[in-house]
Amino acid sequence: MYEVSEADIQRILEHHRGRPTAVTEFSQIKQDGFDAFTSTRTFLARTDDGTSYILKTAVASPASESYLPNSLEMEHTFLKLIASQSDIPTPTIIAFDPSASLAPYQYLLLAHPGGVPLALVRASGKLSPRQEALLDLRLGSYLKELHERVQNDWFGLPSQEKDELYSWQEAFTLLLETIIEDAHSAEIALPYEDLRRYLSRAIGFFLFDDCEVPSLVSLAGDEYSTFVDFDLGKGAPEEQEVRITSFASVGHALWGDPLLETMFLEPSAAFVEGYGGPLIVFARQKTKRMWYTLFLSLVVLVQAKRLGLSEADHEKVRWAKETVEKCVVGLKDTPCY
Repeated sequence: MYEVSEADIQRILEHHRGRPTAVTEFSQIKQDGFDAFTSTRTFLARTDDGTSYILKTAVASPASESYLPNSLEMEHTFLKLIASQSDIPTPTIIAFDPSASLAPYQYLLLAHPGGVPLALVRASGKLSPRQEALLDLRLGSYLKELHERVQNDWFGLPSQEKDELYSWQEAFTLLLETIIEDAHSAEIALPYEDLRRYLSRAIGFFLFDDCEVPSLVSLAGDEYSTFVDFDLGKGAPEEQEVRITSFASVGHALWGDPLLETMFLEPSAAFVEGYGGPLIVFARQKTKRMWYTLFLSLVVLVQAKRLGLSEADHEKVRWAKETVEKCVVGLKDTPCY
């Protein structure tokens, strides 16, 4: 594991600010949401003039046949795409340096968007019902904007560009089969033969073949990676709308079916309204969503193994273990037609 020091961040900030800089605060940000399951490390830095930054760091990964989260270069590319093709609030990009010349790792330097994770605000109980509803409406509308404005010609992970996958069923089943094989290699206990049989049935009924346009799907985006302008100590007047300052998590982003989004796990009525309507109308779509939930759970379990994270280290690992079991049972008899 490489080290990220305060001297590194001071050198990086002075290089990009073009003047001497005193770092008054520097700490690694603990990721409590689904975006934690990547080898990219995220730090907060604050300078003596009160300016705050986010520093994301990574080392280049070797080519692999396994499922891997996006490289820092792809995170940079996706953030630029979202900023240029939508009005969704994202952290301002200051610099991306893959050269490892200023520090022994690649880094992406961002302006801190301000605010706190929405999950913490929800947990505080300080939002009024009106504020909750308005936030959900806005979240749904931002997600719709992401899916409609940021689109592509082919499906899959950005690393699969040369594969030219123009069928979502082909792209997703390849991803799913890859993560199932990764789970098997990681000795994660699962009824693998049953899963493969259920998947063959889903493929035979063309379950995933109803998505024709590759949209940018965050996958790991949730309320921990969504930041809002809110004072957890004081709260906010009930009539005041809470502003979203950042809505982007691209460590696991890919080109695919909008229903794959983690935010569609348990959306509120206001969220669905903000999105423009439900994506699950028929029984087969509910089955499809169950496969997507299984995929997310396996990504968490496989990445947790690679990162050495246990249930004690991260609540989402426990969630994934429980959810995989529920999905395997549920997929046995769910309709694919």
